Amino acid sequence: MLKALIFDLDMTLVDSLEACALGVNMLAERFGLEPRTEDQVLKAISLPTMEFYRELWGEARPEWLGYLNGTIVPKVIGLTKIYPEAHSLLGEAKNRGLLLGVATNRTNPWLDLADLGLAKYFDTAVGAGDVPRPKPEPDILLTVIRQLGVDPSSSIYVGDSLSDMACARNAGIKAVGVLQGGVGQEALARAGADLIRKDLAACRDVLGF
Repeated sequence: MLKALIFDLDMTLVDSLEACALGVNMLAERFGLEPRTEDQVLKAISLPTMEFYRELWGEARPEWLGYLNGTIVPKVIGLTKIYPEAHSLLGEAKNRGLLLGVATNRTNPWLDLADLGLAKYFDTAVGAGDVPRPKPEPDILLTVIRQLGVDPSSSIYVGDSLSDMACARNAGIKAVGVLQGGVGQEALARAGADLIRKDLAACRDVLGF
């Protein structure tokens, strides 16, 4: 019996690519780095922040994080778009008595959910800063289900990236991969997706409504 739905954030509940790409190039201009394209940003977007920087530029400096939080985030948060189906799907899930969680490699997921107007739906949110190891290791998802008080067998994780699918597989949780993050169907399946859907809206059948 399904008791809990757990979601990734970036490119699963929200389209943050434009905001992330703008933020990356604001950082590049400030610190004299090479600019990066949206395609390059998309390939790294599921990584924890400092690993994200290393993927883009081969290094990550502590001062970049301070500039990100203090200057970039306030300027780009408004560009993050909530996928049209998110509010109705999350609201219906709550009305049906399901527990809801977020498992993301972002550092401060509750703050981000509050900024986006999504915090009201969730019973817990766990990020890379809350566990010893980020995705694709299982720590984030295992922490979510522990906090929700449910078993892996009664939970479903919805995500868009290879690390999402691997994290679910490592945690023993059924994984639904959505294609809206740019990763192909075959790659998601190889990474551990049990089911694959075109986008968030197409997940309603998997979730029983």
